[in-house]
Amino acid sequence: MDDIESGLRDISAVRSMMERASKFLSLSGLSGISAGVVALAGAWAAYRAIGESGGQLPLPGEEAAGAALPLGFLLADAVAVLVIALGCSIYFSVRMARKKGLPLWGPTTLYLLGALTIPLAAGGAFCAVLVLHGLYGLLPSVMLLFYGLALLNAGNFTFGEIRYLGIIDILLGLTAGFRPSLGLVLWAGGFGLLHIVYGVLLYTKYEK
Repeated sequence: MDDIESGLRDISAVRSMMERASKFLSLSGLSGISAGVVALAGAWAAYRAIGESGGQLPLPGEEAAGAALPLGFLLADAVAVLVIALGCSIYFSVRMARKKGLPLWGPTTLYLLGALTIPLAAGGAFCAVLVLHGLYGLLPSVMLLFYGLALLNAGNFTFGEIRYLGIIDILLGLTAGFRPSLGLVLWAGGFGLLHIVYGVLLYTKYEK
C-alpha cells in the first residue's frame, strides 16, 4: 500500500512539473479584476462623452451620425483603458510569479503571447477598417469577437477556465453585431463585469 501511495505521489509530482513547463500559471486573478474595473470606468467615460456630445454610436447605414462623436476622446479613452489594464496585468502577474516561485518568461510565455497577439492584431486592423468607413456602431461587436477568439486560443497555454470567458465574449460580440444599439452595454459587460467575475473565481481557486 505504501508503494502504491508513493507511486501516486510521484505521478502527481511529475504531472505538476509538466503543467508548470507547458502552461503559463502566473496569470493572477487580480489582473482580471483590475482590468474589469478599468474597463467599466472607460465604458462609463465613453458613455458620458457620447451623451454630452449629442451623438451616438451609429448603426450600419447611419455613418453620418458619427460626425457628432468625440472621436479623439474615445480613442484616448480606449488607449488609456488598454495601457492601464495591461500595466495592472503585468504587475499582478509578476507579483504572483515571485510569490509562488513560478517562471514568468520562457517558451510558454511566447506561445501565450502569440496566441493572444495574432487574433488581437487582426481585430485591431478590422476595427481600423470600420472606423475608415464610419461604421462605429460595429466596433464593440468586433472587439468582443476577436478578444473572445484570442482568449479561446490562449486557453491552450494557461488556465483552461479562460476559454469559458472567451466563449462568452464571442457570444456577446455576436449579440452586439445583431443589436448594435446595445454595443456599449455589452462591451462593458464583456470587458468589465465578466473580467471581474473571472478574476474573482481565478483568485479564489488558485491564489487563496
